[in-house]
Amino acid sequence: MATITASGNINGHELKNIEVINPGDWFGKTWLIEIGGSYSSHYLIVEADSMSDAIDELADSEKHGHHIIVEDENLDDYPEDNRHYGPSGQVLDLDHLMIHGQEGSKIPFTCTYHGEGLPPDGVNPTEFGWDEIES
Repeated sequence: MATITASGNINGHELKNIEVINPGDWFGKTWLIEIGGSYSSHYLIVEADSMSDAIDELADSEKHGHHIIVEDENLDDYPEDNRHYGPSGQVLDLDHLMIHGQEGSKIPFTCTYHGEGLPPDGVNPTEFGWDEIES
């Protein structure tokens, strides 16, 4: 399966080559996830119905879930009454997580998908489909 990346703008800064966790999974309803919140933030695009669902998608990602899942040996640092849980019961650390996008929008975070088999200028996430990629 080809890797799909995205490009977009946030606060006047152009972002390129952002990995898309689950392209085509939620009708192109994209959110920008920022992990770290500093000069060297890590960005990901997630398709989800809401911000909460975007966190769930990230938590369940085999490749990227480790960014927010608390390791068992660190659970004592997270008191039970202050814990956030993922969809599979994981304890999540959301302190350094930001989600960019407009709730209630068809495309919460506007971006363009790029990848092998897609047009050179990319495609709108709402028009993306694995079956439309040229082999």
